[in-house]
Amino acid sequence: MERETNCPISTFLNLSQKLTELKMTTNSEPIYSSLASDPDYMDLVQEFVSEFPNKAQTIRGCISGKNLELLQRTMHQMRGACGGYGFPTLTESAGSVEEGLKAGQSLESLEARISEFLNMLQRATGDQA
Repeated sequence: MERETNCPISTFLNLSQKLTELKMTTNSEPIYSSLASDPDYMDLVQEFVSEFPNKAQTIRGCISGKNLELLQRTMHQMRGACGGYGFPTLTESAGSVEEGLKAGQSLESLEARISEFLNMLQRATGDQA
């Protein structure tokens, strides 16, 4: 069941546009997986990270389409998967967004957390530290 909101569509489109265009200047340090140097996990981590641009696109699409149900599900999936692939900071960030959505917070109130998560996805690397 998709959650309804009282905000006009233009608000969501503006938020999506801002998230898309936002220059992520606050922190540009790479985020490394704790498993990247493990020979058993190297290729898996690389493959996982290669999907991050698609995940970011899905998140932006959820925002522009005001699909809060899919956004929450995507953040839940990322919360679990990022931890399993050695990215605890991404897990924490995704969890913060997910919990906000579960609590019924608006996209506007979650804008900083969503932006932070998208920034972290851009910075994450499967390379070794």
